[in-house]
Amino acid sequence: MALIAIDMDGTLLDASGRLTARTADAVHAASTAGHRVVIATGRPPHLVTEFVDQLGGAVSHVVATNGSLISTYPADEHGDPELLHLLSFDADRARRMVVDIRASQPGYGFAYATDAGFAHEPGFAERMPAAVHDAPIPDVLALGGTAAFKLFAFHAEIDAHTLLERLPPIVNARSTDEPFAVGHMGADAVEIGPASTDKRAGLRWLCAHLDVARTDVIAIGDELNDLTMIEWAGTGVAVSNADPSVRDAADEVIGAHDDHGVAAYLERLSRAQQD
Repeated sequence: MALIAIDMDGTLLDASGRLTARTADAVHAASTAGHRVVIATGRPPHLVTEFVDQLGGAVSHVVATNGSLISTYPADEHGDPELLHLLSFDADRARRMVVDIRASQPGYGFAYATDAGFAHEPGFAERMPAAVHDAPIPDVLALGGTAAFKLFAFHAEIDAHTLLERLPPIVNARSTDEPFAVGHMGADAVEIGPASTDKRAGLRWLCAHLDVARTDVIAIGDELNDLTMIEWAGTGVAVSNADPSVRDAADEVIGAHDDHGVAAYLERLSRAQQD
């Protein structure tokens, strides 16, 4: 039996950000056939729950926020998943990075999650694949907190792929601590966090927790933040709409997210298990 880790945006969901009935049925069939289905996404948990709930127990775990948060599903009797693993970093360092990035050039905006809550600046919600219901605030640094969980950056005139090249020297300029990486989260914004945190690290932690061998892992994705888990997994799978580097790294390329590529792949796995 396999542990199947599936990215959401651009992979499991169609181009309009919906979970189709066929895809939901295919996830259920894979779970019924004995495979463990895990969602591995750059989204924070509150932007994942709606879709996991639609799958009605077929998903066992979620690796959220690009590997920094791992929880069980379905939810417990109180409607809450069990948090298994959470990585944070010093909020002071996050605040210094925001100050340094702002000083480098006008036009940047941020979203920020700490132990004090979540805040985002104008322009962030429009870049997200799902609705962000909280109202924006002028400056995320007003949020406070001592432990940071996520820091997102975007620019009014610079796309996310260009920020992947521009921001690393800025975020690491003033620190001799653990290096920070800038990753692509599948939307027109980038995520900044410890270099050791990514989907591969989160999935590797979960597999150790569950005593699942790497060779029994199938990872399916489309974007640059899926690359490390696709390279690490026993079987790496890319949808045909994936970034070229992700397709090149994959062992298999399947149909596009808007053509039920994941559904067809899971249906094939379920049939093979039955045979």
